Amino acid sequence: MSTIVVGFDGSGLARRAVHFGAEEASRRGAALQVVHAVRAPLPEPVFTPMSIPVPEFVTEETMSKAAEDHLNELAAEIRQGWPELEVATHVRIGRPVDVLAAEPGDLLVLGSSGRTGIAEMFLGSTAIELVSTGGRPVIVTRSGPVDGRVVVGVDGSETSTDAIAFAFEHAARHGRELLAIYAWNDVGWAELPEQDFDHVRVDLAKSLDEQLAPHAARWPDVHVAQEVAFDAPARALLQAADGAALIAVGSHGRGAVRRAILGSVSHAVLHHAPCPVAVVHGR
Repeated sequence: MSTIVVGFDGSGLARRAVHFGAEEASRRGAALQVVHAVRAPLPEPVFTPMSIPVPEFVTEETMSKAAEDHLNELAAEIRQGWPELEVATHVRIGRPVDVLAAEPGDLLVLGSSGRTGIAEMFLGSTAIELVSTGGRPVIVTRSGPVDGRVVVGVDGSETSTDAIAFAFEHAARHGRELLAIYAWNDVGWAELPEQDFDHVRVDLAKSLDEQLAPHAARWPDVHVAQEVAFDAPARALLQAADGAALIAVGSHGRGAVRRAILGSVSHAVLHHAPCPVAVVHGR
């Protein structure tokens, strides 16, 4: 049986991520594993940003017990909503990034930010690092509705092919429509003669159709809309994000520093999309 892992930190956004993971696990016939990583207390003296000292009795043991109690309450809530679902909860000691990266599972689900997030539109540092590690797909959830269509970015790469497959499967499981966007932002396209511009559009539409065909054949019940956009890929995807149930993007590993693993498009969509975002890494 496959397993969906959800990172939990006690925040409202993390709780929403657990509910998202439960629904996804139920539809996949997978098990749900909720993991709360507890950091060992810092040496004394310890002060919060508000200059409130941490009591001396806050130990690793007391933190773990509080986390276990919270997870047990959450597990009971999940079992009530999804009685057929196999649910397991774990408290691990360590840095959340290290703990969740080592947790076996086929899909990782995270809230967009944790307790320290200024706003949910700003991706938390834990989510950034985990999305950047590669391997299995990662879904970063938001607090908005997830009742719209599934959107996927297409660019002809192998990573894009993986994202398309993920998007089709998600749309099929949830009974959603799929919008596939091929954005073309080559230098000088705005100066193309109208006739050449039309030829480029036709060629891109044909390429998009060819890339979608194998997946459409596998998932014939998924209604697919196609769009060729003469725009920056990130901007085109974000314009389609309003009201979407999910955006699926591939991670290319182009760029530098934090974007070296993510790629600039997936980086921008993760930080600014109002809906859940799935990042699918290249094999």
